[in-house]
Amino acid sequence: MLYLILSLIQLALTPLIVLGIARYQRLSQVFAFILVAAITYNILAHIIIEHLETFGITTLISAGLGLIVFSYGDHFFFAHTAKKSQSSKFFFVLLQLFLFLHSMTDGAALIDVAREHVGGHIHPEKLSQSVLLHRLMFEAFIWKYFYDRYSPRVALLVLLNIAIGTLLGFVTSQAVFSHMPGYFDLFEAFMGGALLHLVYDYGKESIQKLR
Repeated sequence: MLYLILSLIQLALTPLIVLGIARYQRLSQVFAFILVAAITYNILAHIIIEHLETFGITTLISAGLGLIVFSYGDHFFFAHTAKKSQSSKFFFVLLQLFLFLHSMTDGAALIDVAREHVGGHIHPEKLSQSVLLHRLMFEAFIWKYFYDRYSPRVALLVLLNIAIGTLLGFVTSQAVFSHMPGYFDLFEAFMGGALLHLVYDYGKESIQKLR
């Protein structure tokens, strides 16, 4: 419950976070690098590597699937070619559905693993911590995206959509994994791969800036 509350507080503070990023750009770049480094370490050292010992190749398949699904989703909805369709109501609704499902998976990863007795992870809080770090950057991007292209009201409604999805994902996760606790480790691997798409995007943008 703690990570869920922190996630919702962080979501509510998104507009202020974006203002801080705009005002302190150099410091924000350093902070972004630290966040990405922390996410990478948590995912590789404490999720993927540890689950390889138990599930072997299945861990890599789950992580790879998460990376592909979320990378393709972000590229489809936020790439320059997709922005041409932003005036379409159907595209807007489809985008909200994607963000809702995205936030549901985040919410599902925020459950108290030790309390719910799911999974066999020896570092049960690393996934929740990585989700919070990921959302800090992702939500700032989402707010600015809708604020600039639509309006402040639309941006607030999008954050509300994300909040509802997060809550629903959290509740659903407790119900599902309490009956299938052994599958939480594979879900962790899937989410680990999904969070690595942020690392991939960050690295790609950094290389493009160097060029």
